[in-house]
Amino acid sequence: MSDKVEKPAKVSRPGKGKAAYFKRAFVRGLAGILPALLTVVLLVWCYQFVRDYVGVYVNTMTEWIIRAVGLEQGVLKLNNFIAGNISVHLAPADPDAVELALRPVTGIVLSLVLIYIVGSFISTFVGKKLFPRIEKMLLRLPIVRAVYPHARQVTDFFLGEQSIRYERIVAVEYPRKGVYSIGFVTNDGMRTVCDRTKRRLLVIFIPSSPTPVTGYTIMVRPEETIPLDMSIDDALRMTISGGVVIPRNQQMPRTESRILRAGTAPAVPDAPPESDDTPEGA
Repeated sequence: MSDKVEKPAKVSRPGKGKAAYFKRAFVRGLAGILPALLTVVLLVWCYQFVRDYVGVYVNTMTEWIIRAVGLEQGVLKLNNFIAGNISVHLAPADPDAVELALRPVTGIVLSLVLIYIVGSFISTFVGKKLFPRIEKMLLRLPIVRAVYPHARQVTDFFLGEQSIRYERIVAVEYPRKGVYSIGFVTNDGMRTVCDRTKRRLLVIFIPSSPTPVTGYTIMVRPEETIPLDMSIDDALRMTISGGVVIPRNQQMPRTESRILRAGTAPAVPDAPPESDDTPEGA
């Protein structure tokens, strides 16, 4: 019998080596650059959108108004004053004739000014009375009335002065028992439902991941909710990230958190033996 003991084969651990180091460095670099790059891309896209779909038409309308009123010479003087932001060309055949061509930047600036003027007008007494009538006229048009209400809902959601009021953040068993979802308490329950059930109910909005602007609205009893010590911003970050970003005060300690594989469950201690309640002599 040989006294030699076979040594166990050396097992290479994953995540070691030059390839793994290159992968980690590349992912970290991508995570550092991508947010700034996406921000620049988004700003450039917004600028191009306003320039191509707003500024061009504002320029066309402004040029038509200037030609109709006959203010070409005044625009030429204004162009020289603001260092060429308005592109004006003199016709070579007639030095007194002015060929007007506004630049895209001018259209964007004029659009912002126009938006401010319209907003100021709507805030006045006359605007508050006149604007609802204009909306009613739009809702009577066959095609516009099928699109305008939905576009108005979207703009009111993002730009409305009255923001959605969330009273507190709770966890509720939804969509079934044993499955908990984060919810925003928005209001008390509906009167008809509360009267029929003889119970006090809460209206809870369950946001969906990764777009919390959509979700489900449910009504449950207050005792069926678990209040959570977290802000609305923390709840939204957790919803958008799919649970990856959890508030620090809600994170489980490293020693207690266990990542289980699908289909596995933690060991359950044996239950104590049941006491025999059968009376003696039975």
